[in-house]
Amino acid sequence: MIGALPAPSYPRPYALGEALRKKKSNVDSLLNRYVSDLVDTQRKASLDALTDGRLLWDNVVEGSASLLSGWQKGDLTRFFDNNYFYRRPIKSQLRPLSLEPELKLMPWPNRLFTVLGPFSFSKLSSGESAVDWDYARALSAVLKGYEGWLAIQEPSILEGGFPEDLKAALELFPKSAKKLLMVYFRPFSALYEKLLDLPVEGLWLDCIADPSWQATLKELGQKRITALGLIDARNTKLENPDDVLRAASSLEATGEVYVAPNWGFDIIPYPVSKQKTRILGAIKRRSEVS
Repeated sequence: MIGALPAPSYPRPYALGEALRKKKSNVDSLLNRYVSDLVDTQRKASLDALTDGRLLWDNVVEGSASLLSGWQKGDLTRFFDNNYFYRRPIKSQLRPLSLEPELKLMPWPNRLFTVLGPFSFSKLSSGESAVDWDYARALSAVLKGYEGWLAIQEPSILEGGFPEDLKAALELFPKSAKKLLMVYFRPFSALYEKLLDLPVEGLWLDCIADPSWQATLKELGQKRITALGLIDARNTKLENPDDVLRAASSLEATGEVYVAPNWGFDIIPYPVSKQKTRILGAIKRRSEVS
């Protein structure tokens, strides 16, 4: 059977965005309404994990930095080749904050939380191609004892110069979490063997960006958990569940296999993100009877 995972983040609904921008008094009520709406959609789709959508985060870069103190917002910067921007975090002395405010929005045991990995944080904040050990240590302190799914986003490692100390940095992350290293926007096949060697339970792979993904996974095998990013998070076109299931089923799986978006749903409209969530559920249901 093939499972299904939600996107690690969802687009902020317009009404909530306006309330935040204008600092209205109804922010909390709107947030609770939309989180409930998202979770209800995911539950009805029978997804294997649930997320609050990170609706208060502007993006994964600043959102991950918000778990720490000792930084300020810098220049507005494009997030890879998307019409989507973030403020570069300029750090001074990073210190961990509490994760409890975040987890209050996700009280269920099969929650999915996401953070930016220590190499991509360095690359997207300072531009340095090196693991940010200050960030890795502070973030691991925040996440200490966390239980649930944890998507560690490391898109920058696909740009060349795979960091040899990334393995040691990931060892700091909690053993209690079900950790998936997430890569996207570029082909991953050339680095796949190195990805397999990282100390995480699974890999979340952008199969849309890599036409060789099936051949690579068939040749080299899989981790205990493999999330196949076959739902296009950057396109409003709706996938055919049968086509996606056929692609995912082509693998001779050696562990758990899940269909998933290839990235967060941040840049597509909120209603479309819910439709794609339902498609994920349809794929899972069809795999149960195939």
